Amino acid sequence: MGRAEGGHGRRIRGWQVATAIALMVLGFLFVVQFRAGRTLSVYPEIPTRNIYALATLLRQEREARKALEKEVSELRRQLREFEQAVSQGKTLAEQMSRELETLRAYAGLLPMRGPGVVVRVEDAKQQARGISPVVVQYQDIVAIVNELWAAGAEAVAINDQRVTASTGFGQVGGTIVVNLKRVRGPYEIRAIGDPETLAGAMNIRGGLVESLRALGLVITVEQAQNVEVPAYKGTIKFTYAKLIQ
Repeated sequence: MGRAEGGHGRRIRGWQVATAIALMVLGFLFVVQFRAGRTLSVYPEIPTRNIYALATLLRQEREARKALEKEVSELRRQLREFEQAVSQGKTLAEQMSRELETLRAYAGLLPMRGPGVVVRVEDAKQQARGISPVVVQYQDIVAIVNELWAAGAEAVAINDQRVTASTGFGQVGGTIVVNLKRVRGPYEIRAIGDPETLAGAMNIRGGLVESLRALGLVITVEQAQNVEVPAYKGTIKFTYAKLIQ
């Protein structure tokens, strides 16, 4: 009886030892597998995170490139607008400069040269006894200048005085006043225009010059291809006249 119980106890302890050993082996395998699983599950994450980081960086670089390209495009557009504005401004400035020069020429503020005529007017050479000498009056000069304007003269000067729209004529004793300046004879009227037309107006039969010659004044008309007239040397000032706004 005692032996039977002893044998049975030894069989139970043997089974327990075998079970414990099996559990230890299973536990060891589980630990090895778990660690291997962790190793397999951890290490692949490293390149995955690198790919995500590279993808994010690439996306940021693309966005930055797009922003730069947009900025460059905007700068190019502004440059084109600036160049166009400069070109238009330059063209406008050149046009205004040309128009200003034309207006200055019309106003007599620029010296001019061109074909035309030279009309010389002098007092009478001979005097009749008991009769006052025939001298040139400012009305005679004004009449000749008006004839030249009517014949198409583009610029006129009397001696060294340019005739403009504001030129006034007068006379003090035997001296004619032009632009508030005294000019003395012989009087030389230079006019730029078509020489034949201007000379024809001066020499027309029964015209002004013939009438003045009949009075005794000495008048000569000469055509020329290089007539020079000076610029107006006075000041232009409006005291009472105002621009209409």
